[in-house]
Amino acid sequence: MPTHGKSVILESGKRGIHQSGKGAVFAEDGSCKTCCGCEPFLLASATTNRNNPPWNLTPYQGEHMAPPNSYWRLIEMGSCYPGWHPWYGAGCVNGSGRLVGLPNQFQSNYYYNGYMQLQIGCLDPADPNYILWPGSCQSRTPRYSC
Repeated sequence: MPTHGKSVILESGKRGIHQSGKGAVFAEDGSCKTCCGCEPFLLASATTNRNNPPWNLTPYQGEHMAPPNSYWRLIEMGSCYPGWHPWYGAGCVNGSGRLVGLPNQFQSNYYYNGYMQLQIGCLDPADPNYILWPGSCQSRTPRYSC
């Protein structure tokens, strides 16, 4: 029976709205099927320097933060220099959507204001040896293992 925000399309699943706002197919238990795909997105951002308090990352450590089996990275964004944006952490997202290995906080050691992003990336459907990231700088990088 259809429910608010979902409608039955097959006995094996339901159709709903993915975090990206696009349609998705979910199993009866609410998990996203492989055919849902994955859309890279920005989970959080902060501007910080060594004089600011640490950026608290604990709000992003729970379950259902990102699509299962996707990737995360903590990256400093600025001018789009080819091949250069410092990464301050990276890891995988487990089956429950938890960002494995995400630190509790980020503390900048720089005097300048750095624009930090916590990004969620997805395997490139055209070549699973690469990860696609949101934005236009380093938007495709080699896949790493966790």
